This record gives sequence, C-alpha cells and structure tokens, in this order.
Amino acid sequence: MRFTRTEGDAEGGQWPSAAEIARLVAALLVAGLLQTAIAPNIRILGANPDFALIIVVCVALLRGAEIGAVFGFLTGSLVATALMEPIGLGAFIFVIVGYFVGRYAETADLSAGFAPLVSAFAATLIASVLYAVAQGLLERQVPFGFFVVHVLVPSLILNTLLAGPIYVIVRFWLRGAGDLRVARAR
Repeated sequence: MRFTRTEGDAEGGQWPSAAEIARLVAALLVAGLLQTAIAPNIRILGANPDFALIIVVCVALLRGAEIGAVFGFLTGSLVATALMEPIGLGAFIFVIVGYFVGRYAETADLSAGFAPLVSAFAATLIASVLYAVAQGLLERQVPFGFFVVHVLVPSLILNTLLAGPIYVIVRFWLRGAGDLRVARAR
C-alpha cells in the first residue's frame, strides 16, 4: 500500500491542491448551512429547494466524478447529521448523483449553457425517486399521485430553475473570477 503520488497518478487526473480543497470545504459548509437553515423556511411552488443537491451537481460538473462522489458523500453526511436523520441514505443518494453527474461532465460537451439545468433536473428526479423507493421499503408509503403532483413536479421545476444561478456562483467560487472573464471574451 502506498500513500505517495506517482507518475501514473498525475496522468490519470490532477490531485486537488490545498487551496482547491479549502474552497471545496467552504462550498460544503455553505451547502450544509443553506440546506439546514435556509431551505426549510423557503417554500416555492409547494416545494422546498434542495440547495445541497444542486451544489453537489455543480461541484460534480466542475470537478468530475471522483470529487463529485466524495463531495456528495460529505454533503449528504453533513446534512443528515445536522438534521438528525439517518446518515446512510442521504449520503448514498448524493454519492450516486455526484458520481454520475461527474461522469456526464467528463464525457459530454459542456460548452452549451444548459448542462447545469439538465443535470439538476436529472439529479432531482433520481434523488426523489430513490427517496420514495426507500420510504416504500420502510413501509412509509405515500400515494403515487400525491408524490408526483405535490413532491416530484414542484421539486423538479424549482431545483432546475435554481441550478443556473447557483452554478454561476459555484463556478466563480471554485475557478475564480478569471474564468468568467475568459468566457465573456470568447
């Protein structure tokens, strides 16, 4: 077992620097704070925004599958701990979302501006369905029509609309102001 970097590690992908890790930790804390302190007090279209999920999607789009999955695990664990929920389910769902959105970012052309919106829509759909399946397995069943009309559709609309502005903020935070200036010059 080795704990040092080798030539092969550098070729496979870049390791985050200490500054990048500090920015990711700050984003993690902001996601946890938004999800636990602000989101329960906001109700739009009958749904609460899922800031933590949207920020996991943004980090995965910007940093890839591995960092997206780790960030998803840490975010799910932090939010579940803060809300005194069982830790495993939220962390598991956020790992799945972070990994697959990161894989999408690594394999797709993200030059079009709708990638954060599509990713947030798909992530919300996957997370909501997985939560519903878990609730069904725990025999806390909700009627299907109620779930679709009052939970799934409002969450999809709200999270998709919030994904654009949050993506710009997270991108600015993780990449710096120089990246936005370069994008405008093109």
